Amino acid sequence: MTESTPTAEFLRQGMNPAVDVAPVIKPSVVHVPSSLLSLVAAERQRSGRSNGQILIDAIEAGHEHLVKLHNESNSIGGRLFTARTAKPQLPVAQPLSPLNIRLYKQDYEVLDRLVTELGAGSRSRLATLALAHYLDRST
Repeated sequence: MTESTPTAEFLRQGMNPAVDVAPVIKPSVVHVPSSLLSLVAAERQRSGRSNGQILIDAIEAGHEHLVKLHNESNSIGGRLFTARTAKPQLPVAQPLSPLNIRLYKQDYEVLDRLVTELGAGSRSRLATLALAHYLDRST
C-alpha cells in the first residue's frame, strides 16, 4: 500500500510541499446502507485507513465492476421520452446512515465525474455500490 499523505502525493507528482500549495482536504458525508457501516469500521480497524481512503480504494478496485453495472443497466425511453439509462441497482434497500469522509478537493471532482459517467445518480449511490462490492470481496 502506498502512503497517501499530502507530502507523499506532492513528491509523487514531482512537487515541492515547501514551495507549492498543499492540496485542500475537505470533509463530506455520503449516505450508505446502515449494514455497511460496521464493515467499513472493521476495514478501518484492520487496515488503519480512513473512511475516505477505503472509499477511494473501493472505487479503484471495483471500477471495472462499476462500469459493467452501468453497461448492463436497462435503457428506458427513447421514442416518446428522452432516452435514459436506469441507475444501477443498489444491493438491498435499507435505511441509510451517514458516512463521514475527508478527501482532497480534486477527489470530489473525480467522484462527481464518475457519478455522471457511470449513471450512479449521486456520490452516495456510487459509494454504496463500490463499498458493497469491495467489502463483500474482502470479508
